[in-house]
Amino acid sequence: MLSIKFLLSLLLTAGTAELSGRVVDSEKAPVAGAIVVVSTAKPRVGPATTCPSCYRDCTKRTTTDSNGRFSIPDLSDSLLFSLAAGGAGYQGQVSEHFDPALKPEITFQLEPLERTEKIDVVRGRVVDSDEDPIAGAQVRPHNILRSNGIGGGSDRSVTPLTLTDVDGFFEMSVGDHIQWIDLRIHASAYAPAQTRWSRSGDDELIISLGAGADLRGRLVFRGKPVAGVEVGLVQKNRMMGSIVTPQEVFTDESGMFRFEQLPPELDYALYTHTGQAASAVLPLSFVQAARHGELADLGDIPAVEPRRLSVTVTTSDGSPLPQDSYVYIGRRYGWRGSQLPLEQKTTSKVAILDAAPEVYEVGVRTKGYTVLETQPTLNVDLNRSYSVDASVESSVVFILQRTGN
Repeated sequence: MLSIKFLLSLLLTAGTAELSGRVVDSEKAPVAGAIVVVSTAKPRVGPATTCPSCYRDCTKRTTTDSNGRFSIPDLSDSLLFSLAAGGAGYQGQVSEHFDPALKPEITFQLEPLERTEKIDVVRGRVVDSDEDPIAGAQVRPHNILRSNGIGGGSDRSVTPLTLTDVDGFFEMSVGDHIQWIDLRIHASAYAPAQTRWSRSGDDELIISLGAGADLRGRLVFRGKPVAGVEVGLVQKNRMMGSIVTPQEVFTDESGMFRFEQLPPELDYALYTHTGQAASAVLPLSFVQAARHGELADLGDIPAVEPRRLSVTVTTSDGSPLPQDSYVYIGRRYGWRGSQLPLEQKTTSKVAILDAAPEVYEVGVRTKGYTVLETQPTLNVDLNRSYSVDASVESSVVFILQRTGN
C-alpha cells in the first residue's frame, strides 16, 4: 500500500514543467521587480491528499525583469498551479489554476494602491521565527471595523490583497474611517496567522510566522483502511477575532490522511464530509494540534458504519416548491455541510447516505415560504436550523407555508 510520503514523492518527481508570463500595470506598462509566487497546487488527476499550499512547489517564487516578464521552472508536471503576483505600490492578484502542459501565456494586470487625502497607508513586515524576511506572503483583510461602528469583511478603501516584497515588506491602503482591521497572513511552508492593525497601534506591523504543526492519522473500518474519503479539519473556536483555516484532504490507499502547517496548539474538529457516499465515516471528534514544527500522530482511528438521513419537504397549499430551494445539512462544529437542491414539485425528497451517528443541523431554504411544522417535532435555533439525531437512520418531514410576501 502507498503511504502519503511516497505519493507525495511521486508528485514531486514525476517530471518538470514551467510557467511564464508578464506583470503589467493598469496602463499595461511592464512592472519590473514584481514578485510572483506559486500560491496553490492540485493534482492533475485524482483527489488531493495534501493541502493546496503544502506542496513543495508552492515555496517557489521569482521577480519580474525590466520588461515585466517572469518564469518559474522545474515545476511538477503532475500538478496544476495557481500563481499570485504583487509589487511595491500595487494590489496583489491571485490567478486561476494553470496547466503547465498547455504552456499558457499568463498576464497579471495589477491595480495601484489607492492614495488620496482620505486614504492612509498601512505598512508592515512579515518575518519567520528567526526574524528573516518572508517574501511573497499574502496579506488580506479579514474583519473590519469602521468609525460608525459598522463591521464587515470588506471595504472599498481597503486593499483586498497585497504581497510582501523580497525583504518581507508590504503596504496596503486603508480609509481614514477605518478603526481596525484583522489581517490574515498566509505564506507557503508556514502556518497562517491573524493579527490586528488599529489606529492606536504601532506605525509598522511586525508579523512573525512559524512552521506550524502537522497532524496525521489512519482511518480504518473493521480492520481495513478507508481509502479515498474526504476528511475535514477546522478550528473549534470560530468566534470573531479567532483564526479559522479549514483544510480538506482525502485519505490515501492505506487510509492515511495528513494536515500540515496548522496554527499550533489549538483545538480542531476532525470529521468526514457528508455527501460523498462514503463506505465508512468518522464522527466529529476534537483533537489538539502540536506546537510549531511538531507532529501529532493520532494512529489508527476507527470509522463507523454510515447512516441514512432523509428529508422530505412539502408545501401546505399544494404549490410546487420555488426554484433554487434546497436543504442544508451540517454540523455545529464542522465546515462545509451538504447543500441538496429540491425539485420544483409539491413534495421533494433528498437524502445523504453517509451521516455519522451524531446530531446534525438541518435547514430548508425556500423563497416565500417558512416552516409550519416538522414531523417529528424538532428543536430549532436562531439560524432556522433544526436538530436531527442521526444515531439511527432518520427521516424528517418539513411542511412549509407561505409567508405572505
